[in-house]
Amino acid sequence: MTESPETGQDAEEIAWFPARELVDAMKAEGLELHVEQTGGGTATFFVQSEGSHTFTVGPGSFSWKNPLESKFTTAELYYGPDHYDVDGEPVEFSADEEKTITPGTPMADIAQEIAANFRRFNTRTTGSAT
Repeated sequence: MTESPETGQDAEEIAWFPARELVDAMKAEGLELHVEQTGGGTATFFVQSEGSHTFTVGPGSFSWKNPLESKFTTAELYYGPDHYDVDGEPVEFSADEEKTITPGTPMADIAQEIAANFRRFNTRTTGSAT
């Protein structure tokens, strides 16, 4: 097996988790998270709140039988604002808006980090968040 330079883990060692785990952890943070198929069997989480710009989290492998059993790994997990507004128009954000989860981060810590950045992004006083 080849080793991933970013994580230092063999592919066999990469731990996958079901979508349900992060959905439950985000509920504990007071945010709803849902998973959708976003093309080619790719699973993507969406974090939404009334009047806030949507965040996406992913990528993962979509489960057609049960979306909450879609698989994700912290070896490759990114989050940040969706790059489209409510009308489907592209929105540009600074490069520091997309974040990477450190491989092996505990689920509760992942949820806290995403929730904190989602709230920070949606309460800032710039014109880029809707």
